Amino acid sequence: MNTVKKTYGFLRDKYRLLTKKKYTTLAGTLVFFFVMSVVPFAFWLTLLLGKLPIDGKSVWQLPVFQSVENVFTFVRQEAQNATRGVSLVLLLSSLYSSTNLFYQMRRSGEIIYEYRRLKAGLRIRIGALVLTGIIILIFLVFFAVYALGSLLFSRFFNGFWERVADYSLLLVLAFALVLLLNMYICPYKMPMRNFLHGTCITVTAWILVVTGFSVYLQVSNMDKLYGALTTLIVFLLWLYVLMICFIVGVIFNSEKVKEKRGAASRKKSTRKNK
Repeated sequence: MNTVKKTYGFLRDKYRLLTKKKYTTLAGTLVFFFVMSVVPFAFWLTLLLGKLPIDGKSVWQLPVFQSVENVFTFVRQEAQNATRGVSLVLLLSSLYSSTNLFYQMRRSGEIIYEYRRLKAGLRIRIGALVLTGIIILIFLVFFAVYALGSLLFSRFFNGFWERVADYSLLLVLAFALVLLLNMYICPYKMPMRNFLHGTCITVTAWILVVTGFSVYLQVSNMDKLYGALTTLIVFLLWLYVLMICFIVGVIFNSEKVKEKRGAASRKKSTRKNK
């Protein structure tokens, strides 16, 4: 009985923490800016991928993306169309637009971490631009490794183990991206190990959510409910749930960082008193 009470109290406190930080509101805000930034980001990714002998189409055809494959295919096609007859104005405007998500992520991080010294917008925008370049580079490396891996996996593994290897690569990419974003969002300079806790929570939640979401779509009949808007509604719902998982991980990381900074501050005060 004591174990049940402790578990209930623990979960209640964590939920209160999430509601205090307004996790659903922040997730919804970031979903909006993701939608606004995804095509410009895909434009730059397509522009750079077009210069390399890499086909990233096979990644979006994995079963895990089945429910939102149509949206990703549409985004990819629009990005490919935009790369034809590229102008300098389009390059600069799309690059600026692709940074909006990361800019708002950093601002959200200041809210979550209760950071009082708000940094200048220009500095954060430059940081978002640098992060955009880093993430594009990570995606390029991933697509290159995935293309090479698919070639090797298809030769050495059967269908099941080939799929396991594909998902393992995808899991590594997800973990690296979430860890990088957690470090970027935090307004304090902290060691990487302080962000592993929330990163593991987010990635684990993503695995459960994507699996559950795929099963739900198989047994539900959303076409009758939303009709022609089904694809868009499913994508936004899928994105919103994943973003909630991400924000939850960030909030739990913020508590870890708060504890670390508090302990360091007390230790520093003790030394001064001596």
